[in-house]
Amino acid sequence: MELDELKLAWQTLDRRLQQSNELSLHLLRESRIDKARASLRPLFWGQVVQLVVGFVLTVTFARFWIAHTDSLALLVSGLLMHAWSVGLIVSAVMELLLLTRIDYARPVLTIQKSLLHLRLWRTRVAPWLGLPFWLLWMPLMAIAFEWLFGAPIDDSVYYVGVPIGIAGLLATLWWYRWTHQPQRRHVGQALDEGNAGRGLARAQAALDEIVRFERE
Repeated sequence: MELDELKLAWQTLDRRLQQSNELSLHLLRESRIDKARASLRPLFWGQVVQLVVGFVLTVTFARFWIAHTDSLALLVSGLLMHAWSVGLIVSAVMELLLLTRIDYARPVLTIQKSLLHLRLWRTRVAPWLGLPFWLLWMPLMAIAFEWLFGAPIDDSVYYVGVPIGIAGLLATLWWYRWTHQPQRRHVGQALDEGNAGRGLARAQAALDEIVRFERE
């Protein structure tokens, strides 16, 4: 009889311990999910700002090139900056879609996959939006000179700027490839972390805490 009572007490203790672990996991999940959501909030609003800025720039540059169809240089400059502004909008929309499609009610693994897609976008696609500015600074300067002074920039700017821009473009591509080679993985990871942003890193760390607790 004493042995049966001991087994019953042991089973009761084990059941209570399991319930306690489940409650602790639930509380940890709720707090870390809230932390992950809060960490991504600045990123969301940052993309909203980028979307608004992209829209304003698109309208502005569209009005510029429409008003300067009589000048090939200004027309091309306006069209190039218009196209880049549209790219700014597309990038913001894509990132906002990735952010809004994260379902925090789903299993942690599913949320982690959503964050991985967001990370890949921010580290492999979005950074290239700044690459064209090795050359786009010249059309932008041409537009600025027309707005401010009503005069075109000197042709020497293109003669000097285009070779420098192409060289900078190629150097940036080489640098990216060089830093992402296996033997320099730590350098590439550091660059990717910077492009991903601290908010995304904090969100991933919060979810990792849940996974570690589940494995213990």
